[in-house]
Amino acid sequence: MRTDPPSERAELAASFAELGPEAPTILPGWDAEDLLEHLVLRESAPHLILGPRLPGPLGARAREARERRREESWERRVEAFRPGPGPLSPAGRLDALSGQAELLIHHEDLRRAQPGWEPRPPAAERDRSAWRALGLMAPLAMKVPADVTFVSPLGGRRIGSRHAAGSLRVHGEPLELLLWVTGRDDVARVRIHGDDGGRRALEEGRRGL
Repeated sequence: MRTDPPSERAELAASFAELGPEAPTILPGWDAEDLLEHLVLRESAPHLILGPRLPGPLGARAREARERRREESWERRVEAFRPGPGPLSPAGRLDALSGQAELLIHHEDLRRAQPGWEPRPPAAERDRSAWRALGLMAPLAMKVPADVTFVSPLGGRRIGSRHAAGSLRVHGEPLELLLWVTGRDDVARVRIHGDDGGRRALEEGRRGL
């Protein structure tokens, strides 16, 4: 009997459950608890992301609401994440368009902070999602004055620059390229080729959101 592979959300929930709230991530100052909180609030209570910074009663109520959420058990919070956002969630609609970029990237933020991590084996659905996300995010995340061509097993994709000082070719699996575009140089496994102008542009430019 054929069974579908687990979704990225299901795999990320399993990683949260296995590693626990104190597991490190590659995001400075964030552990697994911070990362899960970010994802859940983004999907179901975005007003609580900035709310605690507000002055007066509004900020106090938002801080109390976030604290109540943190008082729930880790298992309950992971289970609340598993179903995903409701049909009216703006974050859910955005993720559907972007190829689940948020989940793909943040799962690796968690995985790649653990000792002995290795890239996951290629998987058709995940690779297609990462390749789609790359196409949407690269023009927004890269401020590099060079013509950049991404090369993966799924094909090539060129991102041009109006003020290109050179050219670059970045080779890797789709997910590795997505991590590189968002500035995760320490963990993204890519190979970069380019002319002198392109390499200078890479050093002077920036990547990430």
